[in-house]
Amino acid sequence: MSYKITTLVDNVVYGRGLQAEHGLSLLIETEGKSVLFDTGASDLFIRNARLLGIDLSKVDYLVLSHGHSDHTGGIRQFLALAPQVKVVCKKEALQKKYKDEQENGFKNVDQLDENRLWLVDSTTEIIPGVYVLPQIKITDKNDTHFDHFFTVRDDNIIPDTFEDELALALPDVKNLSVLSACSHRGITNIIRSAQEAFPDRALNVVIGGFHIHTAEEDKFNVISTFLGRRLPRRLGVCHCTGINKYALFHQEFNDRVFYNYTGWVEEIK
Repeated sequence: MSYKITTLVDNVVYGRGLQAEHGLSLLIETEGKSVLFDTGASDLFIRNARLLGIDLSKVDYLVLSHGHSDHTGGIRQFLALAPQVKVVCKKEALQKKYKDEQENGFKNVDQLDENRLWLVDSTTEIIPGVYVLPQIKITDKNDTHFDHFFTVRDDNIIPDTFEDELALALPDVKNLSVLSACSHRGITNIIRSAQEAFPDRALNVVIGGFHIHTAEEDKFNVISTFLGRRLPRRLGVCHCTGINKYALFHQEFNDRVFYNYTGWVEEIK
């Protein structure tokens, strides 16, 4: 199978008249079908798509990686644009979320039509060749990013361990590619979970935010050591990874690493 992945919005942009924001939205196209992965912090991804000549009204599914506002902020405008689309997520994504005392979760969740929700809790193929991975097992606790984050359960505010987080897997007979958004549960744990779900496949392309833009060196080293053992053919970092950490990855792994900025198109064949 072949895939085309277009970054509709990210924290960084270069040229083309596009704009950036602190958010992430990816469009995955394959075999005449398409999936939108997150909606950024606003409707900016829609405006960028128009500039790129992309008609988002034809998208088949919207997948939400987790319930933070910089990944769900444009959902209302997108659902109005594509009234047939179903929203694929975990039920925990609909819970209130906070960073310290500031609310940063899914806005206006009460306005979302429940009939448009597809709540998943196991590995599910949503279109041919695109799977959601809602069960991310934490094997290495050192690669988790929970500090300062809280959620609400049974009317109680509790530390957020991101039970709502999911990733995308793009497998074929020989290869496996993985897309993450913020990797709060850890990109190493996400890759392990994907490879357990789809064993005996070479790691092809990994794209995502790793939530280490302000991380200390030891947390970066957890990821870089893991990647040194399981390095994909292509590694695209973006969003909450941080430009400085991108530079360190590039220094270690050279041209296998690229920055997945707004407007970037990655083709997987």
